[in-house]
Amino acid sequence: MYQKYKGRVHFVIVDLDLKRSPAQQELVKKYYRGYIPHVTILDRSGQPVYNDSGEVDESRLSAILDASLK
Repeated sequence: MYQKYKGRVHFVIVDLDLKRSPAQQELVKKYYRGYIPHVTILDRSGQPVYNDSGEVDESRLSAILDASLK
């Protein structure tokens, strides 16, 4: 997915086992619901368009990202 969207999407991975930056900590506080994996997709204005726990199919994520990039 990174190759498909690089330059258009900022991917941020937060490892809960490592020390987090203040920005990462804010993301965890705001969106994380206590289950791993957890995926949050924010639109251009920073509003969540997807925020859920569990495995997500790549085609579903692509559809959400494509819609958000329009």
